[in-house]
Amino acid sequence: MKQVADISKLEFHHRQGGQFRWITITTLMLAIGTILHLVSPSVGGVTPNWTIATYCVAICLTKPSYKQALGIGLVAALVNVLTSKSGFPYGNLISEPVGALTCAFIVKNLAFIKVKGHSCLPVLTGFAATCMSGGAFVTILKFVMDLPNVVYFTAMLPLVVVIGALNAIVTPIMYFPALRLFVSRGILDSLEEQEVASDHSMYDLKPAQEGLISMEHLSYIYNKQKTPVLDDVNLTVREGDFLVITGESGSGKSSLCMAMTGAIPHYFGGVMKGMVYVNGQATTQTTISKLAARVGAMLDDYDSQLVAMTVEEEIAFSLENQGVAPDKIDQAVTEALEKVHMLPYRQRPLTKLSGGQRQRLVIADVLATNPDILVFDEPTSALDPEGTHEFYELIHDLNVTYGHTIVVVEHTLEAALPYANRLVLIDHGHILSDADVETTLRYMYDHDIYASAIPKMFACQMDLEKAGCRFDAPWLSAETAVAAVQKGIRS
Repeated sequence: MKQVADISKLEFHHRQGGQFRWITITTLMLAIGTILHLVSPSVGGVTPNWTIATYCVAICLTKPSYKQALGIGLVAALVNVLTSKSGFPYGNLISEPVGALTCAFIVKNLAFIKVKGHSCLPVLTGFAATCMSGGAFVTILKFVMDLPNVVYFTAMLPLVVVIGALNAIVTPIMYFPALRLFVSRGILDSLEEQEVASDHSMYDLKPAQEGLISMEHLSYIYNKQKTPVLDDVNLTVREGDFLVITGESGSGKSSLCMAMTGAIPHYFGGVMKGMVYVNGQATTQTTISKLAARVGAMLDDYDSQLVAMTVEEEIAFSLENQGVAPDKIDQAVTEALEKVHMLPYRQRPLTKLSGGQRQRLVIADVLATNPDILVFDEPTSALDPEGTHEFYELIHDLNVTYGHTIVVVEHTLEAALPYANRLVLIDHGHILSDADVETTLRYMYDHDIYASAIPKMFACQMDLEKAGCRFDAPWLSAETAVAAVQKGIRS
């Protein structure tokens, strides 16, 4: 395993769509290939094999694994079974996977072959995949239909080579426009950037700081942007924390949350420098689905996380996706609903839940897999003051009673800060203050940074201190303010 001398220099490149972009690109290309197959005229009985040409383009663009390439070949085979006019269309179920695997082999082993700086992969894959797939298909056809050897050797195999030559022409004609399109949309890297594919599997990555989450010299720039949204961030989330993150819109708060869940860098397009560790494991060396078992997240648009018809079905669906055994799902649903005080609503349709109840359901959904850390991105933006107070009472209970570590991104601080033990101020991708609540609020007040978010009660305390008054405790709520004033009067 390689050691990393300076973690701030370690880069991880990824493009939007993450590990599933090969599905998106392959689907689009095969759809184009199917249309061309149906409408393309033949010349002298010969026409390019558009299905093979288009999946060769997709494989050259996305460089999938052999397992993924096999899946591409099987999908292409099903398309051909439905559209083929040959005497035995089911031969495609063998021939197309052979062609896709041939293409993947060439992409993985012959990428260095270039002419005047241009990749030869489209030409090589178009020809070789067509010959291998076509050769397998006509061989199957010969034995199934008992064709004479003379037809097989003098007509069928030469025809396969001719179609392979045609595909060697049409594949690059389709490849380069497709490359430009997907690069312009931010789904793929440019040709130069593709040469440096990110792979951290060979590195020995260990956190320098102890904590459930450790961010070390983390920088991140989204695809097609020039300014980092996070810039040399160092942050540790410890077990039992109730951490509130605040800052102006666009300061990088949500990106910080996405880095904790692994969506950065595994989904959003961009370049990450430095590292994020969750329970001691580098996020670049694991997957979003595995991280979800340790870090549960609720987005600001929490309704978008609901997909089922009833409360029970919603949580069960989440557990099924996580691979939980069926005999354990019922108990997990019960426990999750109990934590958010929604057990009486177990059979209720989602359409009959209030906004606050839907929010609690999303939290139950996250809690069902029992993650150590709960991350909330602006959770109270759509709630009224009463709903906001109830929400923070709930997650305070999850923090204190059930031991979940809480991370909250919040604009409105009055309701959150009485429960928080830390407050982080982020501005233009930099963490300006990471301390206890009072210290960070004083920093915001003294430096006039995002002063509009400072609770009015605390701002009043700062104004009084300017006038010479002194108080023993910060005014984080009306109750603490009254107690501090009364104590000051008595003394």
